[in-house]
Amino acid sequence: MLAAALLAGVLGLAGIGAAEIATGTRAPRGWDELSDAFSVVNGIFSAFALIVVLATLWVQFNELRMQRAELRMQREAAEQSGHELFRTSESTLRALHMQLLRMAIDDEDLAEVWPEYRPEITPRQRKQFLYANLVLSHVNLSYRIADRDERVWLETIVEVFESPVVQQFWESVRETRLRVREGDPLSREFDRMCEEAFRRARAPG
Repeated sequence: MLAAALLAGVLGLAGIGAAEIATGTRAPRGWDELSDAFSVVNGIFSAFALIVVLATLWVQFNELRMQRAELRMQREAAEQSGHELFRTSESTLRALHMQLLRMAIDDEDLAEVWPEYRPEITPRQRKQFLYANLVLSHVNLSYRIADRDERVWLETIVEVFESPVVQQFWESVRETRLRVREGDPLSREFDRMCEEAFRRARAPG
């Protein structure tokens, strides 16, 4: 406080001297003249304080804007990381599903564990259906993890559905799949393309 008082006194005297030098008048005498001189100095300090406050607010505003930008980048990075983690987990899960199908194809006893597609199908047809399921699972996995135009994927699925076995397999499971996987947007979109490919394959001519 003492240092601040001394500094104020020095600055006040300097302001008085500066006012005398600038105006060419004599040094103020008496309390009234001193009060007027200090009023001028006080105005100068007030203006300077306002400038300091505005500069401080500007710096704080820029810092806040940079912090918001950094937080937004961190949030986007976290969302991207979560999305990639989900895709990796999904790929791992679907790879396990495909492995189970391969085991069922290789072992008739294991194939009997899977639900029947239709009661009248033969063991040979069941093996073919399991393989058709494996093929569509592979295409579905590629569709979910690869960035491609939907038209390209539809043409790919249409080509797969040229197989009569794939058509027969889809005819057996289409109602269940379209109903059960309704809650998954990606699965629903893939099943929609499969249904379109199936209708194209079965269309006359």
